[in-house]
Amino acid sequence: MSPRGLLVAVLLVVGVGVTLASCVGVLVMRDAYDRLHYTAPATTIAPLAIAAAIVLEERLSAAGVKALLVALALLVTNPVLTHATARAARIRQLGEWTVQEGEHVKGERP
Repeated sequence: MSPRGLLVAVLLVVGVGVTLASCVGVLVMRDAYDRLHYTAPATTIAPLAIAAAIVLEERLSAAGVKALLVALALLVTNPVLTHATARAARIRQLGEWTVQEGEHVKGERP
């Protein structure tokens, strides 16, 4: 196996391993807020590793460019999706998004 082929294999193992670890973290955590923390590596590290492996294997062909665009789309949309999910979970739990009585930090105005 060539060094480039070995690097491609390592990047794929990293990407799949991070995704599997994120899935296990989501399964193990008890509430939506804790689960959200485990989705980040699956949408940042894993796509970048897999896209890098594809670019190494295919160069900047159509497949390489598409892999980079998909990784970029995941990087850009993950914070928005995480925020929307956390907001929906809070509304479902408390009935509204605003700060509740007793939640404000000492020294700040509610």
